[in-house]
Amino acid sequence: MRPDITFVVGVLSTFMHQHREAHLSASLRILTYLKSCPRKSLGYRKHGHAYISEYSDSDYTGDRGNRKSTVDIVSSLEKNLVT
Repeated sequence: MRPDITFVVGVLSTFMHQHREAHLSASLRILTYLKSCPRKSLGYRKHGHAYISEYSDSDYTGDRGNRKSTVDIVSSLEKNLVT
């Protein structure tokens, strides 16, 4: 896992549907950083098949009257956490 980029990518992903020019600039800076240090990149090997698993949990936020809910999702590829 890359904690140096995980946080900033998570913050940028919250603006995915309402992005601005500043978000594009930030994402280009992240890509520039990743390009400058190729030895620290994420690597995936081809094994012939990929085991993908996802788990989700949803719940009302304590009050069913307001119809608000929360959803948590965990995705993994092989034994690596993706989201």
